[in-house]
Amino acid sequence: MVRRALVVVDLQEDFLPPDGTLAIKEGRSIVPRINELIKGEQLRQWALVVATQDWHPANHACFASQHGVEPFTQREFARPQSEAGEKQMQVLWPDHCVQGTHGSRLAPSFADAFERIGDKTKTAVVRKGYLQDREFYSCFQDCWGLHHTEMESILQENQVDQVVFVGLAYDYCVLRSAVDCAKKWKSFVVKKLCKSVSPEKEDETDATYRKNGVVIVDDVSEIL
Repeated sequence: MVRRALVVVDLQEDFLPPDGTLAIKEGRSIVPRINELIKGEQLRQWALVVATQDWHPANHACFASQHGVEPFTQREFARPQSEAGEKQMQVLWPDHCVQGTHGSRLAPSFADAFERIGDKTKTAVVRKGYLQDREFYSCFQDCWGLHHTEMESILQENQVDQVVFVGLAYDYCVLRSAVDCAKKWKSFVVKKLCKSVSPEKEDETDATYRKNGVVIVDDVSEIL
């Protein structure tokens, strides 16, 4: 029997309209449908349910406010703790998902559904982005591949065969998480249960998923 994990990426208040500091258009519309995946009969299809959270310190390097520039400006960053000179261009964001704030909390209805899973299925919460000096999009590792979260070990410990991704944002954290996952696991993304920061570029985003071996589906029923 195939053991599948559901990974719900960054379903947090700061990414949700109307009040999130980095609200993704129509982001809240996917929450009820994601909730249904972890209730009743649908819960039985998952050997593991993981909720991820951006979990930034207030002075995080990815915040535009720390550099005195407007949000969505691009800035060059050097590889942390290295003298090799490697650099990356990265987006600077509005302050978001600061540890312990309202904006860092999971959407209330999802948080309730997740808590109600209880002992019916294994669950885990994986936090990322808590190191001040580097960006994290993937729930597996930072953008440099230097620091790794516990995500890989959780999947291994639960003997997962396939991983299904939903959440926010389709073109950033869901994308990088699914691409990293596909290096070791059969990976799917349910596109209708995600929303993008830049929906006008979704053809490019789709191509990146496919190039890296992630299967795009519109509904979970296509996987089962």
